[in-house]
Amino acid sequence: MTDTHERPLAYRLLIAAPPERVWAALTTSEGTRATLYGCSIDSTFELGARVEFFGEDAEGRRVVQVYGEITAYEPLQVFGYRQHPGPGHNERHAETHCRMTHTLTAVEGGTELALVVDQWTPGNPAYRHAAESHPESGYLDGIKKYAES
Repeated sequence: MTDTHERPLAYRLLIAAPPERVWAALTTSEGTRATLYGCSIDSTFELGARVEFFGEDAEGRRVVQVYGEITAYEPLQVFGYRQHPGPGHNERHAETHCRMTHTLTAVEGGTELALVVDQWTPGNPAYRHAAESHPESGYLDGIKKYAES
């Protein structure tokens, strides 16, 4: 029997914006602040490099909210990373993860964004939230809103 935490979640969304604008939503601090609860992104974007999303804690201090390692990076095409919750969100953050792979395809009228979230660790608390709302995604709604503005 397969653990439900291992089931990939796939999303597909048409965005009325060019790939450059969708890419900016994923890979620039201006974009991630608009789509990920005010978090800024920091990475060299090289395969295997660390990626960190910084936000503020309740006292206004800068903290790592999410971090991981780059698993795929082809500008304007594919952005993937293994995602871990920040230390303040899960004491087992280093061993709790999933992989997020964003694929952009230019289409007439804009960009198709495909997101696959897989390689969930068993017991990952983020899975339940994502699976319960699937195929809806506030994260993707934020990307669409940012890119189309």
